[in-house]
Amino acid sequence: MVKTLREEWGVELFKLDANYWGTLQGQRFQSGVTGVEAYRMGMQAIAEGAGDGWLLGCNAPMWPSLGLVDAMRVSDDVERNADRFCQIARETLMRSWQHRQLWQIDPDCLTLTSLPNQSADRASYEFHRNLLLASGGLLLSGDPLPKLTPFAKQSLKRLLKRFQYSQKAAKITSLSMRHAFLPLTDKNDLHCLFNFNGKAQEFTLVANHPVQWYDYWTGEQLSSEPSKLLIVNLEKGLQSRAIFTVG
Repeated sequence: MVKTLREEWGVELFKLDANYWGTLQGQRFQSGVTGVEAYRMGMQAIAEGAGDGWLLGCNAPMWPSLGLVDAMRVSDDVERNADRFCQIARETLMRSWQHRQLWQIDPDCLTLTSLPNQSADRASYEFHRNLLLASGGLLLSGDPLPKLTPFAKQSLKRLLKRFQYSQKAAKITSLSMRHAFLPLTDKNDLHCLFNFNGKAQEFTLVANHPVQWYDYWTGEQLSSEPSKLLIVNLEKGLQSRAIFTVG
């Protein structure tokens, strides 16, 4: 079936969900194999059928999947909800080291447009897009494209620009995960700042030499003249910022 989908239907990306269940104990056609062995045999068959197509493992056992998928979901399912955005940000940032080392990471879909039965406030959506800005990896929209808001369209455009600069994941600077840093080019650095529903936070951003500091999303200039330091404050609650340097 997978071979037909790839060669005759032209499918290039196979999203394989709930893979974890393939490792559980149970009755199998071939006896004498462990759950992990059976899972890897099944995944190998899918990989052979997919050929040069991409395999994305979702809700999958990570270590048993090594060498068998091109990309791996590293977080829970996304939901337009402040608590879920906070949760998947922690999960993604803690696993971002895997990006382009084990596979392409998938932080799950970009969801910035509210639905009738699922919505979040603006700060939560900004937090979510800043996570995807920091993490890199797959960029898949989970919004109904004909109904994208201007905010969602502008965010998607700027995210695509980030991927043109660099395919790497930003590195968290401490286990608090409040600051992720990425050199985008020889002259541009990216700082992503997060407040995980805590008290107000103050950040001191440092450059190796005097630079101009800008808000990544709006382009607002944050420094009156080139400087090596920038102080940024985040209000309490679920808050975030993305800062871009030039120079």
